[in-house]
Amino acid sequence: YNTILEEFGEQLETHARPQRSASVLDRLKKSRHTGTIVYFCRSRGHGFIRPDPKEVEQGEILPQDIFMHISDIDSDFAPQHGDSVTFQLQPMPPKFDKAQAAHVRVVDMTASPHKFWSTPQSKEEIQKEQKMGRLEGSPTRTTPAAAEP
Repeated sequence: YNTILEEFGEQLETHARPQRSASVLDRLKKSRHTGTIVYFCRSRGHGFIRPDPKEVEQGEILPQDIFMHISDIDSDFAPQHGDSVTFQLQPMPPKFDKAQAAHVRVVDMTASPHKFWSTPQSKEEIQKEQKMGRLEGSPTRTTPAAAEP
């Protein structure tokens, strides 16, 4: 190996890994966005972020709520409805045609007390989270209230 390196050292450097242009994934990862938590369910491990209206107005992000998974939250505390966050977008498997929030950081907490991830949830808290997910206008709600029996 040393002999090859001595003989062809300069050529090896010029034939190093090619530089690639920025892919869509790279561009998505580099830009950070701001938004507000509209729903988060610790027991189910997911929630939704509503993008900042200014960013929507400027065309930086689509005007729709963005899915976030519990594993993408960079915080010691569980987020709550109304918390301001920053996040990056990443393509969502399996088709990669939609984006989800990644590297979610809470930058401004609401006044209500927040709990550490290690704090167990009470039965009442879990029921409240699940009830919020069924309310009219909730990001997790897929059917209109009029269609329910």
